[in-house]
Amino acid sequence: MKRILLTIPVLLAVSCQNYLDVRPQGYVLPTTDEEFATIMHNRIREIEGGGDEYILGNMDRLLLFEGIADDLDANIRTGNNLPSYAGEKINSMQLRYSYFWETVKDCNIVIENLSGRSTDLARQTLAAAYAIKGTVYYNMLREYCEPWEDAPNQLGLPLVDKFDIYGRPARASLQDTYEYTLNLFEKSLALEPKGGLMFFDKTIVKALKARLLFWCEAWEEAAALCQEIVRDCGKTITPASGFEDMIKSDSPKGEVFAKSHINDSSELDWYFSSIIRYFASRPACSSLIKLFGDEPEKDVRYRVSFDAKRMNKKRPECGIRLSEIVLMLAECDYHLGKAEEALDCLNELRRNRIEGVSNLTMASLPAVRTGDRIVSDAAGEAITPLLQAIFDERRKELYMEGDRWFELKRNGRPEWWIISNGLKYTTKKYLYTAPIYKRDVDLNHEMIQNEGYE
Repeated sequence: MKRILLTIPVLLAVSCQNYLDVRPQGYVLPTTDEEFATIMHNRIREIEGGGDEYILGNMDRLLLFEGIADDLDANIRTGNNLPSYAGEKINSMQLRYSYFWETVKDCNIVIENLSGRSTDLARQTLAAAYAIKGTVYYNMLREYCEPWEDAPNQLGLPLVDKFDIYGRPARASLQDTYEYTLNLFEKSLALEPKGGLMFFDKTIVKALKARLLFWCEAWEEAAALCQEIVRDCGKTITPASGFEDMIKSDSPKGEVFAKSHINDSSELDWYFSSIIRYFASRPACSSLIKLFGDEPEKDVRYRVSFDAKRMNKKRPECGIRLSEIVLMLAECDYHLGKAEEALDCLNELRRNRIEGVSNLTMASLPAVRTGDRIVSDAAGEAITPLLQAIFDERRKELYMEGDRWFELKRNGRPEWWIISNGLKYTTKKYLYTAPIYKRDVDLNHEMIQNEGYE
C-alpha cells in the first residue's frame, strides 16, 4: 500500500498534547456562572456567524468534504479552488484534529467548574457544554476513526474529562469512544436544554444523538429516537412549494432544527460569497444527475440545485433538519427488517419533493444498478433495491450539505480515481480515515497513528 508522509507546518495550534494546559501565565479561570456562560456563548457565536468548522460546521468544512467526495465531477473543472482528491488534503486534516481539541478544552472548563451548580444559567450552560463536546467527539469519530465494524478492537479517540498538563492520553477503543460520546448527549438531555441564547435545545441534542446512534449502527435505538423526534418536534417535512425558500433562508425555516451562519451581519459574509462561487466551478457528477430520472424538473431538489449546465446553484448548508431524521429512520427500519415501514418513510419524503410522484412499492422498486460506487451497505451486505432507493433519496436530499463523503465511508469505502494535469489520483480505502496530528504521535509512543500514514 502506498503510504502518505505527514508533515507539520509551523503554526500556533492547540494539539492533543497541550489542550490540557489551561493555566498559562497571566490567564485566570472564570469563577461566576456568567463568566462560564461566556465561554459557551463564544462558541455559539462562531456557529451563528459561520466561523465554526468543528461543531455544526461551515462552508470551509463543506468545501473540503464536498470537494473530495464524488457528487461533483473532479475530471471537469473550471477552477482550482475546490479540492479534488482526499490525498491532497491530508496535512490539513491532521491539523483539523488539533483544532478540535480547543473546543473540547473549553467544554471541559465549563463542565468541571459548573457541575453541581443549581442556577438555571449554570444548568443551561452545562447542557450546552455537554452537547457541544458530544458533537465534537462525534465529528472526530467520523473523521479520525474507521467506520463501525469490530468496535471493541478498533481504535477510537482519547477520552478527556479533566485537565492534566502532563497527561499523555492514548486512544480508547471505538466502542468506548461511542459510549463516552453517547453519555455526553445523555447528560445534556438530562439538564433539559432550552435553546435560546444557548442554541442547543432538546430537539437539536436529540437529533445529534440520533446521528451518533445511526453512525455506530445502533439501529434499534436510533430508530426509536428518530420516531420520537418526528412525533414530538412540532415540524413536518417541508413541502415542495416551500423547499427553495427554506434552503435559501438565512435563518432556520420550515423543517430546519438548526443551521450555521444565521448571523446576516457576520464579518465572514464576503468570504462565504466567494466559496459559493467555488462550488459553481465544477459540474455535478452524471451519476447524481441520473438519479432525478427522465423528468428531473419535477423534483424540486433538482430545480434548486443545478443550472442547465449541471453547475451548482444550491446554497451549501451545515445544519440539521427533519428530512435527515426521516432518512435515518428509513435505513434503520430497513436494517431491522421493517421493509414496509422504511418504504413509508421514503414515500413521505418523495411526496414532498417530486411533483405528481407515485408511491414506490416493493414490486415497483428499480432493480439494483450495476456500476454504482456503493455496492455494499454498512453491514457489508450487498445493496438491495430498497436500500438503493434510500441511498438515492439521501444523496439527492443532502447534496451540498457535507454528507456524501461520509456515506461513502460508512458503506464500504469504495476506491475510485480522477485525472488531474495528466496524472491519475486514486482515493484509496485508507484515505477515508484522516491521520492523527503527527506531533501527538511523536510525543506519545502510545498514540497509534491510523493505517496508511507515517
